[in-house]
Amino acid sequence: MNIQGYQPASGLDSTNSMPVDEAKASTNGAENFASMLKAYTEQVNHDQKAAASAGVALAAGESVNTSETLLAIQKASLSFEMMLGVRNKLVDAYREVIRMQV
Repeated sequence: MNIQGYQPASGLDSTNSMPVDEAKASTNGAENFASMLKAYTEQVNHDQKAAASAGVALAAGESVNTSETLLAIQKASLSFEMMLGVRNKLVDAYREVIRMQV
């Protein structure tokens, strides 16, 4: 099993974490954010499926490395918790915007 870390968001300058081309980022900001969330959700889903299949293979007695199975399960758990944290922050931000008076 090959486990790779998550790549940082593209288009960011490593020195100041600001978008490299702010005009382009402002016009495509919503699309980039939506595509980034979609990609992350797909990655979490992939991790969950990989952990489930590794657990089933281990339970079935197939020749599966126990440490790799536990690592896949832990990776899926952590990525899911991260996704829940992002979702909670988005919901909090939405509620804050809704409470603003015009």
